[in-house]
Amino acid sequence: MNSTLIVMLLAFGITSIVSFQLSSAQTDNGNATTGQEVITSNGTFASSLDLFVVPETVGGYGVYEERVSNTFAPGEDIVLYSEPVGFSYKPIISNLTNGESQFLMNFTADLLITDTEGNVLGGFQDLPISEIISHHQNKEVNLVITLSQSSPFPEGNYRVLYTVHDEPSGNTFEITKDVTVATSSNT
Repeated sequence: MNSTLIVMLLAFGITSIVSFQLSSAQTDNGNATTGQEVITSNGTFASSLDLFVVPETVGGYGVYEERVSNTFAPGEDIVLYSEPVGFSYKPIISNLTNGESQFLMNFTADLLITDTEGNVLGGFQDLPISEIISHHQNKEVNLVITLSQSSPFPEGNYRVLYTVHDEPSGNTFEITKDVTVATSSNT
């Protein structure tokens, strides 16, 4: 089951929507932990790859069309693709599988938009990106964060700071991307 969460951002004359593609099985309040500790990877929680992609081209881990430019037209979606590594797993007992033990991978994000001088124009905190329940401790996960300009950003240069949280472990990493909004854009 795929669904999308949409949130509006209103600040300093900028209106935009951020959407996060929620991956497959969603938890419900009927899931319980197994009593086991969170399982952490040996590596550091980080992004092994993060880049802008052409909207609607992500088909899964490693399946995307990279965007050749960080210049976007006013009103155009800004889609970030990331491949996290070093994430954790939380053993759970799922009501969906007759009490079978499974693994929860859960990610949220903060997003901060600034101008080139560092003035904060808007942002979000603790937004769900992906919550995955799996029979396995998945080794490959991709995250997609779409910033939609419901009212086009004014032309100019911006910086977007994405802070991704691994909820079970409490670890975070940051991705900073420079974005230009201009009438002429290159996909």
